[in-house]
Amino acid sequence: MKVEDFSYTMRLPIAPLSIASLTLAMLAAFTPSARAQSILKNSDISLSGLYQTTQDTSGNGVSDDPTHSGGAQVAFRHSYHWWLGYEASYGYTRFAERYSDQPFPIQHNMHDFAGSYLATTPVGILGFRPFALAGVSAVVMSPSLNGGQNVSYQGRPGLNFAVGVNKSLLTDHFGVRVQYRGLYYKTPDFGEAALTTNAYRLTSEPMVGAYIRF
Repeated sequence: MKVEDFSYTMRLPIAPLSIASLTLAMLAAFTPSARAQSILKNSDISLSGLYQTTQDTSGNGVSDDPTHSGGAQVAFRHSYHWWLGYEASYGYTRFAERYSDQPFPIQHNMHDFAGSYLATTPVGILGFRPFALAGVSAVVMSPSLNGGQNVSYQGRPGLNFAVGVNKSLLTDHFGVRVQYRGLYYKTPDFGEAALTTNAYRLTSEPMVGAYIRF
């Protein structure tokens, strides 16, 4: 079995509310203190809203026209060099795959667990600090309860990249972040031969959010 074709068939739901609760707990754990600031020096956490658009794909006589959607991402960044660091992030959105010859679309939650290298310019440009990211993702498609058409969960490995800018507001410890993020991975088929395109696609996620730097 190829790595690109691995899939999950468990039926237990991945609840967005549980993930949100975990995110809030993580943010609470990062509440600034003298010790925390020492450990988290040169680090930041961010919360961003995103707008998802995904390429149409086709293959094997099957085409897929995904819908658009909104979503969110929470991320942790750490710089271990003046220009180099890493980012660990989790992104969530929900949209539907519209396959040809299928009477109903397949709606699913998309969970993106990512790790990326981070490169940042050493100095700002008119107060903006450009950055770029490149890394890998574990993409999990979990069909929704009412719109998932009773298909199985599926996971895909992916490549992610991003470019954007940070802008401090009033203090170096708080600011806004604007970025374009791309996610490249194989079109899901949910383990169904009738849905298999064997094609790869790009999901685009422009984002706007805020960050807190320690």
